[in-house]
Amino acid sequence: MRFESVLDLARRGELYPGLILHGGSDETRRQRALELTRTLLCAEPPAGRPCGVCNHCRRLVWPGSDSDLFHPDFHVVERDLKTSTSVDAVKRFLQAAQISPFEARGQVFVVASAESLSGEAANALLKVLEEPHTSAPRHFLLLAPSQFDLLPTLRSRSLAVFLGSSEAVDEAAVADVAADFARCVAAYGDSGAGVYLLTAAGVLAAAADFKDPRSGRPWADAARAVLASLEEPATPTAARRRLLALAEALLQGVDFRLRGIPAERVLEGLVSRHLAGRGWEGPSPPA
Repeated sequence: MRFESVLDLARRGELYPGLILHGGSDETRRQRALELTRTLLCAEPPAGRPCGVCNHCRRLVWPGSDSDLFHPDFHVVERDLKTSTSVDAVKRFLQAAQISPFEARGQVFVVASAESLSGEAANALLKVLEEPHTSAPRHFLLLAPSQFDLLPTLRSRSLAVFLGSSEAVDEAAVADVAADFARCVAAYGDSGAGVYLLTAAGVLAAAADFKDPRSGRPWADAARAVLASLEEPATPTAARRRLLALAEALLQGVDFRLRGIPAERVLEGLVSRHLAGRGWEGPSPPA
């Protein structure tokens, strides 16, 4: 799921209690956690959240920063040992989840390095996720480089949100892949021949390194190329909604890889599932 969609759910009060914010850099994950927290606790009406200026938004800062501001309904646990976050630190952190919010309409709990949770610490957190209090909204944000650094039980009870790769993106390479992919999609739109969808999947497969089954980076690169293809003049107008759905589905491709399915087969399946069918138009006119 895209981060913008998560913010919309937060504004409407429909956000899942447990979220994994993974990918990006440490700073990116912290900033996105703060942005989401401000959206959840902002005092403005839903459409205006986060406003950035209300009493809640102004006081939501990351612990340890230069600011002296503090919000009693925002809790962060950092790694307290050299290699792990201990069960004692997590239990202290979760004590506030047993009481009502002090000022805001809900509470937000952030595990800054969720990949470092010890087994006991992860189980303590899991118990709270399985038996949440219902007197007020409580959200638990688990920050990690990859969702697959967390226990399967934590992943199964949390919504994973990918924040992008921590590595720099080669925009020129993405543009080349997007152009090749768009030509294949346009050829399929004109002819209806399935071979062009297989070729489109092959373009994505050749553009990234899928050797590491745990890595989300190649799937993010493939999704980025599909999104970039929307800007190509050759892309059929009728394909645009399907391509958006494909790009989102590609971000979950690593799940299939972990089941032992080759990346090429996953790509072929996702491209065919989202792009095959009737109702195509010819290529759009150049912009």
